[in-house]
Amino acid sequence: MGNLSSLSENVQMYLVSILRLGKEGQPVPLSELAATLDVSPVSVNQMCRKLQSQGLVSYVPYRGVSITAAGERLAGRILRRHRLWEVFLVEHLRMTSEAAHETACRLEHATSEALVERLAAFLSYPRVNPEGAPIPASSGQFSTTQSRPLVEMEAGQRGHCIRCTADEASCAFLIGQGLRPGVSFQVVAAAPGSLLLEINGRRIAVAQSLATAILVEIEGVG
Repeated sequence: MGNLSSLSENVQMYLVSILRLGKEGQPVPLSELAATLDVSPVSVNQMCRKLQSQGLVSYVPYRGVSITAAGERLAGRILRRHRLWEVFLVEHLRMTSEAAHETACRLEHATSEALVERLAAFLSYPRVNPEGAPIPASSGQFSTTQSRPLVEMEAGQRGHCIRCTADEASCAFLIGQGLRPGVSFQVVAAAPGSLLLEINGRRIAVAQSLATAILVEIEGVG
């Protein structure tokens, strides 16, 4: 089961949906999975039993279904394709996030291992998609690095933006300045009240009050 090409598109959709719907290790109710995939509860029941026989999920009647470690790695590799395509479509074709998501849903199933790694290299190995969702490694594993507020960074440190939790107008302003999810930057100076960042050769100042609402991952820090 290590080769994604051996999995049908239907199975791939089930695995990704179960991974996305799972919260804090709790089983996903079959009714919720059926509604998400727009299929009958009977079909979901049959597929979950099939996936369990392959060791990809754990299914407990009347409780729900949970993805196994093996299933999570496969789902992570599918999500890697999806989110890399989202980055490409938004950054290079200027598509909206919604349109990019819909297109990526189709492209993810037709992307080979070789193509996805060339795509990752072309995009300089982004860590998150345009919405700030993490992009798994080629192995399908998710990074365990924790995000932290930009305001905690010091001069000289490098990192990349995960997401903005401020109001919509503030987030839109930052994106217009080049500080969007996935972009890499360096803190040039950290003065009282503001931070000076360098992004792709351009410098922008971010007020300390706004920097508290920007989540980042600092390079070289676990």
